[in-house]
Amino acid sequence: MSRLLLRIERALNQVTRLAGWIAAISMAALVLLVFANMAARYALGMGSVWSQELEWYVLSLTVMTGIAYAMRSDEHVRVDVFSHHLNRVGKLWLDGITMLLVAIPVSLLILYYSWPFVQISYVRGEGSPNAGGMPWLFLPKAMILVGFALIIIESARQLLRIGRRLVFHYRHSRRHKAGSAGHAA
Repeated sequence: MSRLLLRIERALNQVTRLAGWIAAISMAALVLLVFANMAARYALGMGSVWSQELEWYVLSLTVMTGIAYAMRSDEHVRVDVFSHHLNRVGKLWLDGITMLLVAIPVSLLILYYSWPFVQISYVRGEGSPNAGGMPWLFLPKAMILVGFALIIIESARQLLRIGRRLVFHYRHSRRHKAGSAGHAA
């Protein structure tokens, strides 16, 4: 059973790693796009609505794929009011409880309420309200779904990792206590 859980954890890790690569590539593309739009506007005196709106599409891809990777790298925003007083095991418990009671339920709620928002945009064929703007406005909206699905995936991966570490800790502690009790007798 533990090997199966480890395989699942590794597979989820690969999904988050892929999301990180997508975020990195799209961030580089976004920087180039913004630079090109600025250069076209200020150096050449021309610009286009679709290329400026494309920035929002790429930004949504960057942000919504980057959140899960930030969680994976432990670079996300966290309130350390409680955790800085805890030892390593206490921090593991706090992180696990946070994933279970906050990250996953909130992400599920956002997915539930975002689905109709994206679906309506898709069914209506919603596009930019600006002349010459981007079509398919449902794409950046759909990134909400992708991003929060990735957060659920990363939260599940972290729960598996935390569970594995806690099981190891408590097994190791039990063996250590049993071993020291045997030496004392």
